[in-house]
Amino acid sequence: MLSVKVEAQASGEYQVKAAFLYNFLKFVDWPAQSFASDSSPFIIGVVGDDRFNSAIDQAISGKTANGRSIIAKRFKSFKSLTYCHILFISTSERDNVRQILATTGPGVLTVSESDGFIQSGGIINFTIVDSKVRFEINHSAADRAGVKISAKLLSLARAVRN
Repeated sequence: MLSVKVEAQASGEYQVKAAFLYNFLKFVDWPAQSFASDSSPFIIGVVGDDRFNSAIDQAISGKTANGRSIIAKRFKSFKSLTYCHILFISTSERDNVRQILATTGPGVLTVSESDGFIQSGGIINFTIVDSKVRFEINHSAADRAGVKISAKLLSLARAVRN
């Protein structure tokens, strides 16, 4: 019985995180060169173990952000990565974070849930505070990646590191 409750809590946690990923699309500006054309979709990628299951697919189903459709991609390891606008780096890849961050080019909003992620150069890190999903932002990493985070999103962050 306890394991079912824990799985349900984890499932709910990842539904909230998936909703955040979708909403990040609305509060971040990407450089124009991040898109092949005006009709190119936003791409949300997950590298490593996908604890979201179908939560991301459900969060983006039938939705658009800033007039663009949204697709989700999964990558088993960082060696198979292709371009994404948002790249969620699973904790299973924590030993590869620095290498992943070094290979992501400009225009990639990197997100994780690993201790020390923003100190390693990641942009947004999810944390759990009082049983609620919160996030912290590394503003200087966003600047280096060429993504502009809105003041509204910055104000919602638990911590902003400049």
